[in-house]
Amino acid sequence: MALPAHRLLIALLLPLAACARQPEPKPVERTQTNEQGCTRQRSIGPQDPFANPAPLKQACLGPHLLEIPQNYFYNQIGTEHDGSYALALEYPSLEPFKPGERMGLTTDVSIRTVTIDYRYIDRIELSEAMRRSYIPMDYKKDEPQENLETRIAGEKLYDLSPYFVNMDLVRAYYRSRGYNEDARVMSPDRHTDWYIKKDDAGKVQTVIKCTSREVTSSGVEYHDGKLVKSRGYGFAKCSHTFMIAPLSTLVLVDYPREGLDHWKEIERRARDMLTKFNVEERKESH
Repeated sequence: MALPAHRLLIALLLPLAACARQPEPKPVERTQTNEQGCTRQRSIGPQDPFANPAPLKQACLGPHLLEIPQNYFYNQIGTEHDGSYALALEYPSLEPFKPGERMGLTTDVSIRTVTIDYRYIDRIELSEAMRRSYIPMDYKKDEPQENLETRIAGEKLYDLSPYFVNMDLVRAYYRSRGYNEDARVMSPDRHTDWYIKKDDAGKVQTVIKCTSREVTSSGVEYHDGKLVKSRGYGFAKCSHTFMIAPLSTLVLVDYPREGLDHWKEIERRARDMLTKFNVEERKESH
């Protein structure tokens, strides 16, 4: 049955009235201020990761404002919407990837990526944050792979003190808890060897955790001077943690195990970039 004319008119006008009541969209915030009072300019609108020369993008590290060419960012665009970010360099050159080179990320490009994550620490002491990288949480304190004391201490290597995973202890521990022999935790590729650097006072300055030495295949090879994935499953890698005390910053770096003997150079590069990109540092140097 057809609607009366006045009801039909009301039905037609209701959607228009609803549209009219829609609130105006909020203007996009062009700046973002973090908890420590650092205010950065946000990148608004479509981004071009292939732009060359790469434009500068702002990021915050605690209260410190940084200006970084966008091709240094892991995503080669800039910070994420919440202001978080990581940087990426190419191994072994430790130079940034070319603009747009990390778009459509391939396995080979991923393999040779050195990822650098700067974390400003202000809720706990920086030394405590560092300590947590090699002291187990209470619920893991009985696991032999989580303790320096139940690892195999080795001779100095690359000016680092090695603590190799003791797979005999690891397997015995998990057998005692009912794990099967084919459980993943029984395999060396699930564990890391630790390499520690201490200062003259015995304070831990650097912790590097790498795929176990029992995994002899690196999983990488060189083609035309570029590090690429070799045949086979997985690849050996390292996770490297150190402190930059003046900036109250913990630095976490990931790279292929090939880079272990270049750990000092990698650490130096990560430090130097913070100085280079720090807006305050640049002003003081001029």
